[in-house]
Amino acid sequence: MSGNILNRINCIVAAFVVCSVVLPASALVAQSSPHRVRLAPLASSTAPADSAWYPQPLVSHTGTVVQFDADQISIVLAGQSVPTRFAASRVIEIESVRPAPDQRAALALFEQAEFGAALPALIRAISEHDAATRPPVWRQQWLSMLACQAAWRSGRAEIALELVDQLDARPLPPLMLSMLPIDWTGSVAMSDQEFEIAAGRAGSKSLAVKLVAASWLLRSPKYHDAAQSALTRLAAQSQRQTIAKLAGQLVWRSKTPPEIVADWQRWEQQINALPMALQTGPMVALFYSTRQAGLSDVAKRWQMTLEHAAPTWHPDRGQVPHSQPAG
Repeated sequence: MSGNILNRINCIVAAFVVCSVVLPASALVAQSSPHRVRLAPLASSTAPADSAWYPQPLVSHTGTVVQFDADQISIVLAGQSVPTRFAASRVIEIESVRPAPDQRAALALFEQAEFGAALPALIRAISEHDAATRPPVWRQQWLSMLACQAAWRSGRAEIALELVDQLDARPLPPLMLSMLPIDWTGSVAMSDQEFEIAAGRAGSKSLAVKLVAASWLLRSPKYHDAAQSALTRLAAQSQRQTIAKLAGQLVWRSKTPPEIVADWQRWEQQINALPMALQTGPMVALFYSTRQAGLSDVAKRWQMTLEHAAPTWHPDRGQVPHSQPAG
């Protein structure tokens, strides 16, 4: 099974190369299903002066995504023919209105936590297509990120890290990076063999692989200290700011309950300063850490936030228990 999936990973990489040519917007409108795109509000410094005192709403657009990369998203809005562009950092969701049947089936398996079955289904949804019917690059990246998650959550650490390595070969927007198989909760079962696999990839040239591997190794008594040091270095590097911010969030996971009690407000401030697409995973980590530290009121507030107002979907969000109604 693993060998077959690794071979299909090579197909995914080839598909990224084949699909990297941007077609004219008119051609893409004809070929693609419409999409719904949700955007975070503009930063307060750019919001209209008379509305700066109020919470800014999310923005939704319907149309056809022409391109989505680390810098911007281009979408031909419904009723228009020229793409409109927005900063990639504002994108918090892209929903395909009419996903292909194989994608829909694979996503259903993932949502049902059938990760062992979801992994090959997700890979097939990308690799078993010719160039004319293959999903666009950004959609392949999203499905591949979910495949990373499925591989990790089904005990296939080697496949998860290999996919991360391949995906990190090109710059990715925050929405994609939010789905890296980072251990935000410490609840995914991992074997000693998987910890050794992670340790073997800790020296990767890919900063994303370093980040993911270190997040897993925080739970290993053998590698905990090395992982903590690796995360501190990643948080201090300036080559990849998004990786640095995610590493900075993971550093909090290794703090003791007294340290959390003393400094949880600063952690909250750091999460609020992240691009909205990156916030949900760290919010889940904050919930579990404050609950374990005995900060029940703080944990309750974040529990309700995750239940009712999480900025983005994340697979770890479903592990947070539902809040009980008062009374």
